[in-house]
Amino acid sequence: MNLSRTILDGIVLSILFNAVVGLFFFVVPQAYAMMFPKGIKKAAKPYVKRKELRVMHLVLYPLYLLMFMYMALSAHLVGVRDFCDLFWTGYIEMMFVSISDFFLLDVLGRIYVKDKGLIKGAENHPGWEWKEWKKLAIPEHGIFWTFLFCPLTGLIVAGIGALLG
Repeated sequence: MNLSRTILDGIVLSILFNAVVGLFFFVVPQAYAMMFPKGIKKAAKPYVKRKELRVMHLVLYPLYLLMFMYMALSAHLVGVRDFCDLFWTGYIEMMFVSISDFFLLDVLGRIYVKDKGLIKGAENHPGWEWKEWKKLAIPEHGIFWTFLFCPLTGLIVAGIGALLG
């Protein structure tokens, strides 16, 4: 495994992911409300349109697919061929994305969105307080991403890498 390349790719993917998600949050903020804590979701639900949800999904799913392809191709071009090395490359790079997502979007983004009132129906909702927010963000990034999504990413990257030869 090429650790320096893995770290640099992790940083690049973190920047890409947060830039795309952040940009499209400003395009369709109501759709992203469905990823927020339960109280905010419930308050914003009457204002969420199916078209906005479709746009969000059309952004996120191809983004993840492109990230998986980039991870595998980058590792392949550096000469990483072993399944375990490819797995850990994908895992570590997705951990970079998870950590940056937590700090940039879940912590700093929450403060910005709360102050600007971008989500209709949830402008002054108590769910914006850190106490409520951390009930979703910390388990999501501490458990879900670490033990489910990052290993799944590692397996996907290793599988794509195995197909590349």
